[in-house]
Amino acid sequence: MRPYFEAMAVTPPQLEDLDRWTEQALERGATALVLRLIHPPLLSKLWEWARRWAGVPWIAHARWASQCIGWGLHFPAPATPPGPKPDLSYLYGQSCHTPEEVRQAATWASYVWVGPFFPTPSHPDQRRFFPLEELQEVVQAYPDLPVVAIGGLDTPERIQTVLQAGAKGFAAIRYFLG
Repeated sequence: MRPYFEAMAVTPPQLEDLDRWTEQALERGATALVLRLIHPPLLSKLWEWARRWAGVPWIAHARWASQCIGWGLHFPAPATPPGPKPDLSYLYGQSCHTPEEVRQAATWASYVWVGPFFPTPSHPDQRRFFPLEELQEVVQAYPDLPVVAIGGLDTPERIQTVLQAGAKGFAAIRYFLG
């Protein structure tokens, strides 16, 4: 498994300083960056940022799919990719909230996010949390698919809980904000 999935830092929906956020995320141990901004920077600014942080894996949210930039694209459930990957090494990720969504994504995704596991400000109306037993089941059912936990993972204790249950890594917003 590629180490990208071990600690995926996710941008908050709005962000003042992408460079400062990147520095903080890397200082806190991020192995990949996921740009999930509601309003992405201008393409020229994004390319400047990408050049400054060359070598750091980063994935763009699928709403930017027309630009097809970064190391891959991440799709919200139940969206699917617009077509084949532009390159075999390009990453396609999928957010999943149920084992059924994982089953569907396993046919095309490079990795999946499952969750949320705990309450989180980014999804305040969430009523169903992903049970640890279901996490264990999907990890066992899809041993070659990196299953990454997300949702309310803002403390080392919560992160350790999902890793012990079998997640190959975690993705978070608040944990990487410091």
